[in-house]
Amino acid sequence: MVLLLLERKALSLKNTVASWRGYELWRNLVFAAAGVGLLYALYCGFYRLAAYLMTVQLIGGLLLWKLTALLLLATFTMTSVSGLLTALTTLFYSFDLKFLVNAPIPARAVFLEKSLESAFFASWMVGVILVPYMSALARVNGYGWPFVAGFAALVVPFLMLAASVGVALTLILLRVFPSSRTRDVIWVLSSLSMTLVYGLVRFSKPERLIRPDALKVVAEYLRYLQAPTAPFLPSWWLTRGLQALAARHWLAAAREGLLLYGAAFCVYGALAWLAGRIYFEGYSGAQEGAPSRRVLVVEPLPERRWLGRDCAALFWRERTAFFRDVKHWSQILLIGGLIFVYLFSIARLPLDSPDLRSLASFLNVGTAGFVLAALGLRFTFPSISLEGRAWWVVRSSPVGVESLMRQKALFSALPMSVMALVLGASANRLLHADAFTAWVSLGALLVVAWALCAMGVGFGALFPMFEVENIHQIESSLGGFVYMASSLVYIGATIMALSWPMRMHFEERFGRAGAWRWPAVAGCAAFWLLLNAAAFIMPWTLGRRALEAFES
Repeated sequence: MVLLLLERKALSLKNTVASWRGYELWRNLVFAAAGVGLLYALYCGFYRLAAYLMTVQLIGGLLLWKLTALLLLATFTMTSVSGLLTALTTLFYSFDLKFLVNAPIPARAVFLEKSLESAFFASWMVGVILVPYMSALARVNGYGWPFVAGFAALVVPFLMLAASVGVALTLILLRVFPSSRTRDVIWVLSSLSMTLVYGLVRFSKPERLIRPDALKVVAEYLRYLQAPTAPFLPSWWLTRGLQALAARHWLAAAREGLLLYGAAFCVYGALAWLAGRIYFEGYSGAQEGAPSRRVLVVEPLPERRWLGRDCAALFWRERTAFFRDVKHWSQILLIGGLIFVYLFSIARLPLDSPDLRSLASFLNVGTAGFVLAALGLRFTFPSISLEGRAWWVVRSSPVGVESLMRQKALFSALPMSVMALVLGASANRLLHADAFTAWVSLGALLVVAWALCAMGVGFGALFPMFEVENIHQIESSLGGFVYMASSLVYIGATIMALSWPMRMHFEERFGRAGAWRWPAVAGCAAFWLLLNAAAFIMPWTLGRRALEAFES
C-alpha cells in the first residue's frame, strides 16, 4: 500500500514535468542550470577554504575535520527543526489527507508515505549543499571517488535520522495535545529553538578554529580540535565514518554505516509502530478548532485617505489576518534573535582604525541588504500566493489587481523600513562611522528595503502559487529563486554604484586634493537611479500583467 502511494507521487511528478511546454520548459532548464552554477560556486568556495586550512602546518587536517564535524552537527540540528515544521503541515494539514484518511487505506500506510515526504522536503536542500563541500574535501586531500560514494551512502540514513526526530516530536505533541493550539505552540518552540541554536553557535566563538592564540595554551587548543563533537549524535557517527573512508579503513567505515542504517531502521520502525496507534487520533484532534470566548465585534473600517478606500480595506484585512496567525509571531521571535546575534557579530569585529570601521559600515549595506532580502523571501514574496483558495473572493470584489499589489507592498514596507533603520543605525553607532558614511549607508538601506518590497510583490505576482500546502514550497519554488537571485544582483549593483563616491570620500579623508570628480559622481547617481527604476518598475509591471491574465 505504501508503494502504491509513493507511485502516486511519482506519477504526479512525471505528469508535471510532461506538462512543461515551450516557455516553461526553457525557463526551468535555465534556472536548473543556474542552480548547478550556484552549487559549483559553493564548491569553489569550499575548495579554497579547505586548501587554505590544509596549509596550516601540523594542525591543518585537525582543523578541517573539526570544521566538518561542526558542519554536520549544524546540519543535523537544522534538519530536525525543519522536520518538525514540515511534518506539522504534511502529516496533519495536507490538502490530500481528507481523501486519504477516508479511503480504505491503513493509517500506518498514510503515515509512512507522508513521513517520507516530510523527511524529503526537510532534508533535500541541506543534503545538496553538503555535496560540494564533501567534493572539495575529497579533491584537496586526494581521497578520490570512493570517499564521495561512501558519503552518498552514509548521508541518507543520517538525514533520515535527523528528519525522524522532528517527525516524532510532531507526532507525540499532536497526540498529547489534540488541539489546533498545539500547532501554534510548535511554531513558537521551533522558532525559539532555531534562535537558541544560532546564538549558541555564535557565542561559542568558532573563530577559535583559526586563532589558536585566543586560547590560553597550545595544549588546550589541540584538545579542543581532537575532542569529539557531540559524540552521542549521528553527526559524529557520520564524521567517524568519513574519517575511516579517508584513511581507507573499510571495515571501520562499514561499522559506522551499519550503525547509521541500523539506527535509522530502528527509529523509523518505532515511528511506524507508534503511528499505527496514535496517528489517526492525533490527526482527528488536529482538525478541531480551539474554543474561543471572545465576542465578535464588527468594527467600521478605518479611513485612510493616503491609502485610498480600496487599499485601506485591504490593508485592514491584511493586518487582522497577520495578527491572528501565530506563525508570524514565532517568526518575529526568530528575527529578533538573529538581529541580536548580527549586531553582536558587528560589535566584535577586530577593527582598530576609524577608516576601517567606516568602510565596514558601508559594506554593511550589502550584508544587511541580504538579511532584508531573506526577510522579503519569507514575508513579502509569498504574500500574493498566501491568498490561496480565497483568491477568487478577492478577484470577485470591486478591487483591482493594482490596489491589491500596492496594499501588499505598503504592508511589507513598514516593517522592512524599521528593520533597515535598526540594522543601519545600530551598525553605524557600533562602528562609530563618520557622518558621511553613516548617512549614505542608512539612506541606501532604506531605498534597498523599499525596492525589495516592490520586487517581492512583483515577482510574487509573476509566479503565483495558490495551490500549495506549505509556505516553504512557495519560498523554495522557481519564483523564490528568481526573487533571491534578482535581489542579490540588485544589492551588488547598489554597492558598485555607491563605491565610487565612497572611494572619493576616503581619498579626501586621506588628504588628497581634488578627490571629488563630479562627472563620475553624476554618472554613479544616474546609474543608481536607473537601477532602482528598473527594480521598482519591471517586476511590478510584469507581475501585474501576469496576475491580471491569471483570471482571463
